[in-house]
Amino acid sequence: MSNARETHSSVEDAAHTVAGKIGDGIDEATRTASRFGERLRANGAVLQEELGDAGERLAEGAKRIGDIAAEQIRAHPLAAFGIAFAVGVLTTRMLRR
Repeated sequence: MSNARETHSSVEDAAHTVAGKIGDGIDEATRTASRFGERLRANGAVLQEELGDAGERLAEGAKRIGDIAAEQIRAHPLAAFGIAFAVGVLTTRMLRR
């Protein structure tokens, strides 16, 4: 009978030890996930800022190209018409195939 009690006590001690280690592992995983989430949020904020800056630069470049194209069209209206006509003809032929 004493042997059964000792075995039962040993099993309970082992179960408590395992439960404690599992709890420690869960706590560590929670801390790691929290740190990972913080890094993701920080990186997301940096990425959002960089994308915003890139979008502004792209818009500025597109505006400059539009301004240059408008100047060229005003300076050479007949050439602009000829280029537009040629592009239209080529596009039509490509789409018919």
